[in-house]
Amino acid sequence: MAKKKDRGLVKGNLERISSKVFDFYHDEITKLVRRQHGVYALYKKNRLYYVGLAKNLRGRVKHHLRDRHASKWDSFSLYLIHNVNYLRELESLLVHITKPKGNIARGHFARSENLLKDLGSMMAQRDRNRREEMLAGGIRYKASNKKKHGRKRARGKSKDPVLQGMFSKGTELRKEFLGKMHKARVDAAGRVRFKGKVFNSPSHAAWAVTGRPTNGWSFWSFKDKDGTWKKLDVLRAR
Repeated sequence: MAKKKDRGLVKGNLERISSKVFDFYHDEITKLVRRQHGVYALYKKNRLYYVGLAKNLRGRVKHHLRDRHASKWDSFSLYLIHNVNYLRELESLLVHITKPKGNIARGHFARSENLLKDLGSMMAQRDRNRREEMLAGGIRYKASNKKKHGRKRARGKSKDPVLQGMFSKGTELRKEFLGKMHKARVDAAGRVRFKGKVFNSPSHAAWAVTGRPTNGWSFWSFKDKDGTWKKLDVLRAR
């Protein structure tokens, strides 16, 4: 079976045509465009004035020669559309981007999600990570002093697990970082297991996620008895 050829979105167009076409070449423009649907744009001295849609492009543009827009444009563009399913949203998109002077209503998108809140959350998370990284300098300073006194400990190999006695075996820790959910488990000894590795500290496990020194108490969350996810920090306040 032959593959159906993609017709694309726009099947024909006229760009920057003088409004006088409707006076001198009425029959020709009628035959060419007929009652086809699409998007049109009106210009005044090469400056975009208005964007609209119509199921009868020729009739709509001609109508604008007599309505409130009559003296405000002198040339036009037409774009004939194959698929009319998203015609209204296409018009709204163009109006939102170009903001023509003649368009009072901006229109809306049927299912579009405003991503501003998500962007704000991601920016806030990055700011928190930056602060934690800067504050982690104090942790590195203490670690270097211990090494000077002969106490050599590998990263994630502190003497006793920090979470010892705080959680039951298999308790899940989680964190969404850079758009991905990361999960870890606390074992019977209070160690954090993440991607096949074992860490005695939640901060070292967080470091394995971020690739830099990270405060694990504010990084990881656990599910409390009431079913809500809370930061490990709340345990130090109890």
